Amino acid sequence: MENTLVLVFCKNSLIGKVKTRLAKSIGKAEALKVYNLIINKTISVLKQLDHDIVVFHSDFIPNDNNWSFTKYQKVQNGKDLGSRMNKAFKWGFEVGYKNICVVGTDLWSIEKKIFKKAFNALKNNDVVFGPASDGGYYLLGLKKLSDSIFSIKSWGSSKVLEDSINQVDYKSSIFYLTELNDIDTEEDINKHNDLKVLIQKS
Repeated sequence: MENTLVLVFCKNSLIGKVKTRLAKSIGKAEALKVYNLIINKTISVLKQLDHDIVVFHSDFIPNDNNWSFTKYQKVQNGKDLGSRMNKAFKWGFEVGYKNICVVGTDLWSIEKKIFKKAFNALKNNDVVFGPASDGGYYLLGLKKLSDSIFSIKSWGSSKVLEDSINQVDYKSSIFYLTELNDIDTEEDINKHNDLKVLIQKS
């Protein structure tokens, strides 16, 4: 779809570097296995989209072909998550995209229709949030850069969404997608029977 871009924020699949909260209860190797399952699910959905896609890797661009379907591959740059996302959105707008959404690789419930709803909402709204059940958000959509949204100090806490909303310009309109849960704990895994089955099989 012309002038639309999906930013994917992805941690490189390295043992001990991903799903650290989950690793405390199931071990680093199992946590990496879960993370790779979610990444594979995310990739399968992203391949269905008509939007341009750029993946921002946490540390380096991997040599494998998992992300070769994307239009761009880059490395995140910034002191914290807000700074890194801000720079990614800025790059997207500077190269000419008009509507941009960012998504991570923690969402087992990811579906094509989430992106359709988000980009449709951006036609009549300035900001789109996909609220996560842990108080963060799994998706953010913008039609213009908003530095203030990324300036919060509560990254990694249950106040991320609340604090981000409070930074939105009062004149801006906000649309909220359905609340979903990221996979960060064993409790999150237990909400998804199909994921549990895949973990047991792999």
